[in-house]
Amino acid sequence: MIVTKDTKLHDVVISEPAIIAVLSRFDITLGIGDNTVRRICDERGINSSFFVATLNAFIDDEYSGNDIFLAHKKESEAFLHRTGNYYLRFLIPNVEQHFNLLIRRNTAVNSNLELMRNFFGEVKTDILAALSCESQFTPCNAVEEKLDDLISMFVIHLSGNYDVNLCQAVLFAIIGLKKDINLYNRICKSLE
Repeated sequence: MIVTKDTKLHDVVISEPAIIAVLSRFDITLGIGDNTVRRICDERGINSSFFVATLNAFIDDEYSGNDIFLAHKKESEAFLHRTGNYYLRFLIPNVEQHFNLLIRRNTAVNSNLELMRNFFGEVKTDILAALSCESQFTPCNAVEEKLDDLISMFVIHLSGNYDVNLCQAVLFAIIGLKKDINLYNRICKSLE
């Protein structure tokens, strides 16, 4: 799906539910009605060109919004700042809480969940290091690769008896974080 200013925002959310996390950084919550992107942006004082580029970059890895991100550097930097806060306050704690609960409910002695959680701890450290250079908005390139490795660990190497629902919750949270980190990195690189 390619988002334009005339796209109904609810169509975007229904087609790409993960976009809800991005919308929250623009202070857009559910209950958006039948409004177009243009109307929602106008009502909230959001730069619609930047908003459309951000949504398209999140949805489509092939979309290049670099020129728009650079042209709207102030909005890009503000979005990156809100994204860092979102990681610290919501995304990372969400993964950790689900991981901890999954491990507490795990009954298998031979499970490798503890190892996987420790590996996520390394990912968290890398994210925090990148975010600590906030004035430079450092891309988290190594984080994307480590998240790919962690996803592979779940898919290929998970062992033992575990709560399937909690395991899926952890995995989906990690996949969502990876997709979001990809957007963060792309905006950072466009500002270099």
